[in-house]
Amino acid sequence: MIVRRNIAGLLRLSDLAAANRAHGINQLTQVDEHNGSARWTMSNRMFEAADHAKLYHKFRPKWSPEIVNKAVSFVIEKNSKSTSLHHAVDLGCGTGQTTEILAPLFQRVTGIDISATQIAQAAANSKYSNVQYTVGRAENMPFPDGSIDLVTCATAAHWFDFPKFHKEVNRVLKPLGCLAVYCYGMSYLHYEDCTDELNRIVWQFYKGSLQGCWNKGQQFIDNDYRDLPMPYEDTERDYSMSIKVDYTLPEFIGYLSTWSGYQEYCRRHPEDQGALLQSLQQRLYDSAKTTKPAEELIFRASFPVFLLMSRKPEQ
Repeated sequence: MIVRRNIAGLLRLSDLAAANRAHGINQLTQVDEHNGSARWTMSNRMFEAADHAKLYHKFRPKWSPEIVNKAVSFVIEKNSKSTSLHHAVDLGCGTGQTTEILAPLFQRVTGIDISATQIAQAAANSKYSNVQYTVGRAENMPFPDGSIDLVTCATAAHWFDFPKFHKEVNRVLKPLGCLAVYCYGMSYLHYEDCTDELNRIVWQFYKGSLQGCWNKGQQFIDNDYRDLPMPYEDTERDYSMSIKVDYTLPEFIGYLSTWSGYQEYCRRHPEDQGALLQSLQQRLYDSAKTTKPAEELIFRASFPVFLLMSRKPEQ
């Protein structure tokens, strides 16, 4: 899947910083050191600010229907008794990017996210009458026992409390119903003969500049979800897909600004006001060895996709 975006002018990083301050992003997150385990007490609120929800929707890679089709095929593979797919639930739905893809395949689709601003953005963007959005938690879904055909979760499962989440999934799924979680990994930039240097700079930003700013769930993404636990024995893992996006340089910086690690960095360094991203943008531009304006400099970004599917037993 290739996405081409066009925006006018450079991304104004000072505006990003101002939006962060206006919505409390500079507030330091508390860390619980109990039993030596650091946990962000506000980690499930990382994407709360309204302006950040808009940036998230604008710059994050868009999911292809291919991944949803694979999950649906997994649902019906062993469920010959089902003549139709009734209800799918998309957890951590954010601005509804994957929720909307489910709509043509199910009679009813519900998107759930803990962030009210993300839900408001999703509802504003929704194009389907059979899709509903609600604020809630993955560990406490508002549905009867055994009523859901498919539970999906895109780029969010690593935030959840796995024992509570798996117990709740088991409660709401029908027999032979399925859980599908998917995520994309670290972007890999392509540009002429500068590819290696560009990715070295981005990696240094990820592991160097933002060191200590990532929630512990990020380790699951770093390992391509290979050690992310699933609730049932009948589980398949698919690593055959990828997302490809064409970004201008300012658009790619906009994508990096949506990282939860960068949001945490802003909380810890209120004096930064966009300087870190401005410096990164300059380094990437210099490494590209071009005279083009930054808004005309096009990078191809590849994101590896990992899909995990787990089926509830019939009895």
